[in-house]
Amino acid sequence: MAQRIVIVDDHPLVRLAVRVVLEREGYEVVAECQTGADCLQAVRNLKPDLVILDLGIPKLDGFSVISRLRSAKLAVSILVLTSSDARNYGMRCLQAGASGFLCKDEKLDELADAVKAVLAGYTYFPRVVVDILAEQGLTSKAADPEKASASELASLTDREMTILGLLAKGMNNQEIAEVLMLSHKTVSTYKIRLMGKLNLPNMVALVKLAERNGIATS
Repeated sequence: MAQRIVIVDDHPLVRLAVRVVLEREGYEVVAECQTGADCLQAVRNLKPDLVILDLGIPKLDGFSVISRLRSAKLAVSILVLTSSDARNYGMRCLQAGASGFLCKDEKLDELADAVKAVLAGYTYFPRVVVDILAEQGLTSKAADPEKASASELASLTDREMTILGLLAKGMNNQEIAEVLMLSHKTVSTYKIRLMGKLNLPNMVALVKLAERNGIATS
């Protein structure tokens, strides 16, 4: 019996490209989802072997989906496929409970290998995820006030990191609130908390820091 997979991405062309690769390898795509909420429902109803998950999806972001799937103890592996930077997001996905991380910039060349590895019970992460622990705390912010150190970024929660990534994409409070299903006030609170944790004086500095560190959720 073919192993069953759910694809979660809010871009139809990406879902189509992923489906083509999977079906060519003999896997069965049992559902395509545009939102995190749809993904949770599909996993509960269809019980797939694997979820291929983007991070920057509406109605529950990717980190929230991973957290809820793991909390529910559902027997499904998770492979993150995203445009988000591996240096800033790969380790977080590993710590959250994903079995693999693949960047869309690889043009899906590695997708078949990553899926095969994860379904066989292995993890599949880029080299930078293995190396990043050695860098924790070694980068100084003093050399560039708009560059955060690895330890400073590591201090952020997954939700804070997601909001920082959305800010880097130029989204305002209302847009972020709609994507993450939060109130406008809650988003404002997160932004204040981010400025405090990263020791930044204002929103302009916060957005610049996000841009300079290559942080964008997508």
